[in-house]
Amino acid sequence: MRNIKNKILIFGLSSMLLGCSQSATSVFDTNPSYGQHVQYSKVIKSISGENVNAIFNITYLNSVDTLRWDNNTQNFLIGAYTFDHNENDFNLTMNNKVQVSKKEVFKTDPLYKNIAFRNGWAKYYVITFENSDKKILTIKYTHPKFQSIQTTFQKE
Repeated sequence: MRNIKNKILIFGLSSMLLGCSQSATSVFDTNPSYGQHVQYSKVIKSISGENVNAIFNITYLNSVDTLRWDNNTQNFLIGAYTFDHNENDFNLTMNNKVQVSKKEVFKTDPLYKNIAFRNGWAKYYVITFENSDKKILTIKYTHPKFQSIQTTFQKE
């Protein structure tokens, strides 16, 4: 009986050591494009009191893939999830200018698989703004009822 307990203990310890030998980074997606998306992405939240009203995942596409997105505009991949399901109440600007185009990104789009910090409830869009001479790009969401939220990116 004692021999069986020892074998179980040794097997358990061996399994634990082998299981822990996997490095933390090995569980992340090794696709270089995904890494670029993580590096140039930010998450901002609209909060009032203790309630989160909306979550926006923003990736600066001009930095992710400069060859593909070098089209003399500023391009962002934005995931929008609002808790009242009315994202149109949030007004989006870049350096106080409105977007020039908005195209929804569906799950079948190759761009979708590389979304950093993907939110399963969010809708994703490629949002394009006119080019800017400024080196800092300020993405700002305003809402008639909630506090404005913003984040910045270094222009590529």
